[in-house]
Amino acid sequence: MSCRSPIAAFWKLLSSSHTIPAGWTVIELATVSVTVGILASMVTPSLQGLRARMTLRRNLSELKQSLQQAQRNAIKLGKECKVQMDTESKPPVLRVAPEAKYKGCLPFQELALKDVKLYENFPGTTIRFSYKGNSRNLGTMVIESLYASNKRYCIVMSNGIGMMRSGIYEETPPIISAAYCKTAI
Repeated sequence: MSCRSPIAAFWKLLSSSHTIPAGWTVIELATVSVTVGILASMVTPSLQGLRARMTLRRNLSELKQSLQQAQRNAIKLGKECKVQMDTESKPPVLRVAPEAKYKGCLPFQELALKDVKLYENFPGTTIRFSYKGNSRNLGTMVIESLYASNKRYCIVMSNGIGMMRSGIYEETPPIISAAYCKTAI
């Protein structure tokens, strides 16, 4: 008979009979890492394209809403409103004309259109709305993403009553024409 203590015997029984593996092997970790890397590389371009398209749509919406706001404010204030387009700046900018008489035409002084290129074929760089909301400008604006190639939207403004419509632009700038502004958004 051995004269071991019952506690030591119990401890030996517990420790030797049930061993639980601790952790992962290097092969398992490498397999999981490679799989996650492959999935991430497949998803990343799609997410970047989605982000570029959403940014383009947001900029189109802000540009059109700003022009419509200037038109509404011209009617509401009973005075001419004039906004200027700067397509050469980086980013392109839509701003209220600097003269004091155009103050209040927009709730902001300048709208920067980030991550896009802006093309236009208006005569000059200004758009004027009379106190009736009419416009003497006839032209097309094309907004193109810097990051998603072949994604372009357009805004066409009629002269006379100043109506605006937007759509998908189906030609490559520098060709700018209302004829290529096709499907309504």
